[in-house]
Amino acid sequence: MPLVPQNKRTMRRFWMVARIFFFSEMKWKARGLLLLLAGFSLTVSYVNVWISFVGRDFYDALTMKNAPRFYDELVRYILAFAVASIIVAFYRYTEERLALLWRRWLSLRLISMYFSNRSYYRIGSENLVDNPDQRIEADIRSFTSQTLSFMLILLNSVIGLCLFVRVLWSISSSLTLVAVGYAVFGSFMSYLLGRQLVWLNFTQLQREADYRYKLVNVRDNSESIALYHGERKEQTRTRQLLSRGIDNFRRIIAKNRNLNIFTNIYNYLIPIIPPVIVAPLYFSGEISLGAVNQATVAFAQTLGALSIIVTNFGSLSAFGAVVNRLGTFFEALEEIEWRKERAQGVIDYRHENRIAFEGVTINTPRGGAAIVKNVTFSLNAGQRLLICGPSGSGKSTILRAIAGLWNSGGGLIIRPRLRTTLFLPQRPYMILGSFRNQLLYVKRRRGVTDKIVLQAIKDAQLESTITRVGNLDTELDWANVLSMGEQQRIAFARLFIVQPKFAFLDEATTAVEPAGQAALYAKLGDYVESYVSVGHRDALARFHDCVLTLSGDGTWEFESLV
Repeated sequence: MPLVPQNKRTMRRFWMVARIFFFSEMKWKARGLLLLLAGFSLTVSYVNVWISFVGRDFYDALTMKNAPRFYDELVRYILAFAVASIIVAFYRYTEERLALLWRRWLSLRLISMYFSNRSYYRIGSENLVDNPDQRIEADIRSFTSQTLSFMLILLNSVIGLCLFVRVLWSISSSLTLVAVGYAVFGSFMSYLLGRQLVWLNFTQLQREADYRYKLVNVRDNSESIALYHGERKEQTRTRQLLSRGIDNFRRIIAKNRNLNIFTNIYNYLIPIIPPVIVAPLYFSGEISLGAVNQATVAFAQTLGALSIIVTNFGSLSAFGAVVNRLGTFFEALEEIEWRKERAQGVIDYRHENRIAFEGVTINTPRGGAAIVKNVTFSLNAGQRLLICGPSGSGKSTILRAIAGLWNSGGGLIIRPRLRTTLFLPQRPYMILGSFRNQLLYVKRRRGVTDKIVLQAIKDAQLESTITRVGNLDTELDWANVLSMGEQQRIAFARLFIVQPKFAFLDEATTAVEPAGQAALYAKLGDYVESYVSVGHRDALARFHDCVLTLSGDGTWEFESLV
């Protein structure tokens, strides 16, 4: 990737993300607040012009040693600042209110897209973008606040330029031309010195997110790391990620140093230039000292309006990085939607009260190599299928294809409607909340009483677990408190509460002792009509009617056990 992303691509991504809010169902409220901000901006600019004239008269009275007029102008000066303070306060309040409204709406929109079409799964499994969590939280927050900030800076600059350039021109046309030339020179030099900052800031956001994710990963897998004595390797990898971020940030600091040297010199000269240019007019008596002061104020306002790039280049480069990260996230989500609408080379699905594969070939996501080829079998209601084979042969892939998570390939899968099914992964998901919340996570039935919950606990052999943790309303860090075997039993308890017609178990009892595994499978038939299991033939064959054996090279064998 080049050091400087193409400006057109960045602008296109900015427009793609920014426009949807102002053309959404919230458009009238959003546009109304934006117009109110524009009104405040115009008012503040007019008040600033008023203050410049009050300041001129104030200093003229001081120069002429006219005490009554001086104190009159002092009152006007204080009144002007009081009015300006109130207007600016409401101006900032409206800006922050609109930014918050925009952030909430954009976050909800992005969260909706993230969970639609199982995009959260596809983004992770296909590695479409890195750290989506940071893009949803931090990048949206930065985008909404900084977009409004820069929009208002631009609007204030345009209004200020229109108002103060007339004041400046009325005092000295030469000073006006100097302001324009000075701003053009400063903008060009700022671009030359800081043009690499956009990509460096983009990289920094990515590396900071990788570093933060690694720390979270260590926290979530602390027990496994401790058992493997992996502290040294984890520390090394964490330090490497930190070093990558520090090295990139060091380059950002170096670029900012050069940019700041120029910017500081540029800003230090601003108060000096107006007196130097208009001094001959003052010495000749053509203008007063108050006019010199007004020229200085007008020059600073005009130059500030023309020097947006100079004064905000560092912030703009960081903002460009946020725009590109958020834009690529939107593009990834839209790509998933586009692929769904124009799907080619994918598996077809039909809903019936049975499971069957008709010439099904399953490829890796995004149309890669075939994992299993031309699989054909039929499983009627009431039958139970065991899928076995060596590691990497595609056992779990069969279940992913039935669930619709992997649909790249061809053929037809006949399956029941997903609302009548339940999938049990090898590593169950432990949510935050009480023990009762764990059991009811996939609840689809109404009126689940404590009696039903306690019966599920008994059938899943979780009585000792509930005794140890306290009661159903106990809240703990369940992923770390419960053993993997207990977590797998909780998955079975969820199934016993839901009582689906079809269940799909992906090595769902690998951490349960053989006697417990047999007891769970013995109860399974009381709660579900049919089920498909992934596991070892020797341990589970007696609980199934047929076996699908995968070889690992794409071939397979289907046989009946009854």
